[in-house]
Amino acid sequence: MKKYLLLAALFGTTLYSCKTDNKKDPETVQTADTTVLGKQLAALDAQIAKDPKNAVALHERARLLIDAKRYEEAMKDMELVMTIDSTQSAYFLTMADLSFAAKRTFNAKEFLTKAIELDPENTDAMMRLAELNLIVKQYSESVKLLTTIINKDKTNTTAWFMRGVNFKENGDTTRAINDFRSAIEADPNFYNAYMQLGIIFQAKNDPIAEGYFTNAIQKKPGSEEALYGRGLWYQDHGQLDKAIQDYTTIVQANPLNKNAHFNLGYIHHIYLKVYPEATKHYTAAINADPRYAEAYYNRGLCFEAVGNLAAAASDYKQAMMIRPVYPPAEEGLKRIKN
Repeated sequence: MKKYLLLAALFGTTLYSCKTDNKKDPETVQTADTTVLGKQLAALDAQIAKDPKNAVALHERARLLIDAKRYEEAMKDMELVMTIDSTQSAYFLTMADLSFAAKRTFNAKEFLTKAIELDPENTDAMMRLAELNLIVKQYSESVKLLTTIINKDKTNTTAWFMRGVNFKENGDTTRAINDFRSAIEADPNFYNAYMQLGIIFQAKNDPIAEGYFTNAIQKKPGSEEALYGRGLWYQDHGQLDKAIQDYTTIVQANPLNKNAHFNLGYIHHIYLKVYPEATKHYTAAINADPRYAEAYYNRGLCFEAVGNLAAAASDYKQAMMIRPVYPPAEEGLKRIKN
């Protein structure tokens, strides 16, 4: 009957490739971007037609093609660029981006290393290589690069944040906390840093977690992950009304958020014993994810509690179909048969 605890899994760590998300109408933006891109490409096409070995123009066109996710065309341009001029750090950085797009991380690392060799001040290349090292769990190499960047620029919030993620992933939460706080000092609106601090202090059972989740909500109103994190904090510490309020805010905005529905079900089921309300939310969680074994099992417990044994047995069986080895559901069926 455990409540849903996958808070960390709900938070997708945002690294160097992620920027601020200013909300605009997607269709309007896409149309405008396509029009601008078309004009830019047409101008470069004309320039390259006159000078087929213009490496600068070819590289610029490759960058535009990458932005448009036309990777094969971009690669053709870059292969030509590299035969014309292989001394530019920026060109190797673009080759690394294409390798990332093709999920060829080994090649990406080679290109990034070369980019840094050609230009030791190329922060973009250093950041991308640091991110790659983090992804493949080469934490010391990633931290070394990020420390170099931070020593040059104490206001680089992304470097502080990424180094904090390195420390967190490597189990050093003390230094992770320091870096996430440094990121916030450099940018008080850094939502992701507030979220990471909330998650860390949640795991430490430290009341400061609530404040970090609240700050995250202030920076990004309506954030499901931040509301869920704070709701879970309230739930774990007996502030059920506040937990219900945060979870309800989530499901009103997103009726398919199975985790918030499950926890609403859990609160009404385990703490409040209001079985019809609990059943409603477990059902909503199942509708959002028909293979949610725990929701079937817990709904079965609610049916069993009110004497609807046929419905309880059906839910226990369904939970076992999804998860063949599920001892609590097996025990539930035995209770009903006896």
